[in-house]
Amino acid sequence: MPERLISAKSLLFDSLFDTLPSGMLLLESDGIQLRLNQKAREILGLDASLTIGVIQDLSRGELAYLKPLAELLQNYHPDIHRSELTLNLPGRDEASIIGFSLKLIHLPEPLVSVSSAAVVSEAIEAGHMMKVLTFSDITQVVKDRLTMDKIKDELNQSKKLAAMGTLIAGVAHEMNNPLTGISMSASLLKMNLERLKKLPALQDVLQSESKLGDSLEKALLEIQKIARSSERAGILVSDLLSYAKPSQIFLAPMVLHELVADTVNALRTHPRFTQFTIELADTTERVVLCDRVKLEQVFYNLLKNACDATDGKGTVHITYEEIIEEHGKPFVIASVRDNGPGIDKVDILHIFDPFFTTKGHGGVGLGLSICYRTMEQHGGLLSVESVKGEGTEFKVKLPVYLEGESEPRFPSL
Repeated sequence: MPERLISAKSLLFDSLFDTLPSGMLLLESDGIQLRLNQKAREILGLDASLTIGVIQDLSRGELAYLKPLAELLQNYHPDIHRSELTLNLPGRDEASIIGFSLKLIHLPEPLVSVSSAAVVSEAIEAGHMMKVLTFSDITQVVKDRLTMDKIKDELNQSKKLAAMGTLIAGVAHEMNNPLTGISMSASLLKMNLERLKKLPALQDVLQSESKLGDSLEKALLEIQKIARSSERAGILVSDLLSYAKPSQIFLAPMVLHELVADTVNALRTHPRFTQFTIELADTTERVVLCDRVKLEQVFYNLLKNACDATDGKGTVHITYEEIIEEHGKPFVIASVRDNGPGIDKVDILHIFDPFFTTKGHGGVGLGLSICYRTMEQHGGLLSVESVKGEGTEFKVKLPVYLEGESEPRFPSL
């Protein structure tokens, strides 16, 4: 092949190689000749004047952060075609995620040496191989994907709760009437039996017939059980109706930390919390627009659950974080983190579902569902993060109230 033609092809190769929109790295199978295009250097944070000729250069000295990339190229496996690689690139606060495609190609004909486009390979042995790595920085793409997944989960949760709420409302309404009748009948029956027991004419009979007296006492005891059971069922129905048709909330500005501190101080006097430690590590003067009673109930439920998870002897940390979301909306997040056993991955998917509980017969499974609904009413969000064996963290996210506002500003959920 004429030398002039080879030089033209070499220049064309150089031009195309350095103008590719994705990073590309070429490596001959012996690992000695290596070349990166301009985009690859930009992604990896490499100065244009930095000379890189062999694979070992990617893990030496100031380039030690590229060691995972060097290991990937050295330990090529035919099953690896497309994947992701995490690199701690210079000048960035967090790790970067690099999406790549790695191929091993056969070079049937002479090609410009990848170590220098100006030099033409005189001959390449039959079967000579080259590794071609094409990659891009997909850190933001992954973040967006995770955010979208989270938004979808939240929307699905809201739809699920709304559908369940409609069903619960119907069932609770139908249960309420017969339960009221049972409770009233039990009360009337108990009152009449007690009156009968006190009648002078019956006193002599009860003294002479002990079995009759015992039977009357047993009847009164059973009636009392019926009354207590109907009362518990009535409370459950009330909770169901509260969940299905949330009552109207009355919003007023309040400093979030003061509300949380008042809730904590009230709990510390409760016998259940005598050995339970609650630490308010940080404070915030941020004001939120809230229904004090309902928001206190949210924190009460979260702290009670943390106490139950640690058998009343654990520790919970309450901290605050302020964030600015898109469109300049300010939010404050109160995190309630315990040192309990954590929640299984399967269970955490249903943690806000009505009637889902990990407490066995000790819980109905409506507490967190009602808390989730309450946070939606406040234009906020309740979320959870947990690792089995490492504790659980609930996050109460609320829009910050700005002076002069008359209406709460709801976030995009």
